[in-house]
Amino acid sequence: MKKIVLSLAVLAMVSLSSCGNKNADKATTTTEQEVAVEKGDKFAVNLTESYVTWKVGHKGGLNPRWGKLAIESGDIAIDASGLNAGSYVVDMNSISPDRASVDKDEDVEKLGGHLKSPDFFDVEKHPTVVFKITKVEDFNPASNQSAVEGANKLISGNLTILEKTVNITFPAKVTITDNKATMEANFIADRSEWGLVFGTTDKDSGAALNPAEWGISKDMEIGIFLTADKITE
Repeated sequence: MKKIVLSLAVLAMVSLSSCGNKNADKATTTTEQEVAVEKGDKFAVNLTESYVTWKVGHKGGLNPRWGKLAIESGDIAIDASGLNAGSYVVDMNSISPDRASVDKDEDVEKLGGHLKSPDFFDVEKHPTVVFKITKVEDFNPASNQSAVEGANKLISGNLTILEKTVNITFPAKVTITDNKATMEANFIADRSEWGLVFGTTDKDSGAALNPAEWGISKDMEIGIFLTADKITE
């Protein structure tokens, strides 16, 4: 099965922001789980129409930076019960801040280079982020809330960043027709769970800081926007 890359985020590789964002769900995490077995028809992720978004704020959620990440490859499986498995791979070489999120006097290319450096994603050694679905459950909007309008599934998957795998669960809106499927999600997770710890210690003493005092927020916001087309023989 092909892999799909994200910051969570993401990806949330990829992707980063403050906990107070009403447009994103708070994801839950646990240890790595067994990957779901594909059943039914296979759908290939449309690499032109699909992407991952990221957002991160500085201390207190101020001065957020955001951008998009390209998906390198991916597929999902769908049977009579709906989405049941899949994976995707995010190309971390595509990480770059949106010009609109950066101060006019800041160098976008320089900031993008910093994100690719060992301080953050160490892209030379870790060029991709991988997400593999482990479980798909129904999401009941009557008893649960989601920032994603029309959320109907609760998706769990192994998200691997910097070679560290954490299982993450978040609500998503999944829409399926005969030959096409889409998935939309937007969630927040603690970047330090994947070893993304830049800005978490005092520059002078090296002592660990309280998360509220981190130079860059501990929370990363990851958006997933996937379109997949049915593979026909």
